[in-house]
Amino acid sequence: MPATHVTTTRKGDVLYGTLTPEGPVSSFSMGLLAEIDAFCAEVERDPSVRGAIITGSGRTFSIGSDLAQIERGLDDIVHFREYLTRFNATMDRIEALPVPTIAAVNGMARAGGLEIVLACDLAVIAEDAPIGDVHSGQFAIPAGGSTQRLPRRIGMPRAKELTMSGRFLTAEEAVAWGLCYGSVPAERLIEEAERLMATFTDKPRACLSEIKQLIARSDTMPQRDGVELEIQAFLNYVRNYPYVRDGVAAFRAQKAAKR
Repeated sequence: MPATHVTTTRKGDVLYGTLTPEGPVSSFSMGLLAEIDAFCAEVERDPSVRGAIITGSGRTFSIGSDLAQIERGLDDIVHFREYLTRFNATMDRIEALPVPTIAAVNGMARAGGLEIVLACDLAVIAEDAPIGDVHSGQFAIPAGGSTQRLPRRIGMPRAKELTMSGRFLTAEEAVAWGLCYGSVPAERLIEEAERLMATFTDKPRACLSEIKQLIARSDTMPQRDGVELEIQAFLNYVRNYPYVRDGVAAFRAQKAAKR
């Protein structure tokens, strides 16, 4: 299949990564994973970036792995392992980015396309875009994180139904199930993603990074341990950053001005 590349652009304090296919559809390959990693590296190293939006161009968001990649893997299981390890490492990297991430799902998202949506913090989806895991429809099982991230996003019964049936959700269903945050006409998709992102980017990057890390840990420890971790993180945050002190000072000044 023709290659898919990442087109990186910057608007204000938000970095955009657009999955841009040379052919009619967007699909994953080793080359695309390297480009997504480069996009992540730019977010990680530039403290002026406050948010990241990942979207697609053309009629698909992503249909999953390139057919040539799959066929090579079927003939070379060692290479298949290498590819799947790299794919999951890239999804983990997106998930761990120190800024809010939004997937703007412009068209069909299936298999790896769903998995990159799940790696992002939130997703908005075009009203005519179908989304699903679909592996079981090809008598395969997921290998890019769907069985782990999907239950956390939409609950276990719905995750089982979606992955075992292999069906697509409509955009309306995706929102109702909590897979996507909202749905809008395709022509308003980026506008909606930007509107949502603007509610985050007026906060310090360190603040949102700490919140993301704490919420990510909530699935891996008992609640009591998680609360203790939250307290420790808060105290470290107060020691290392001026933002809480600045906020209290601003609040006091505001109260004084009203007297």
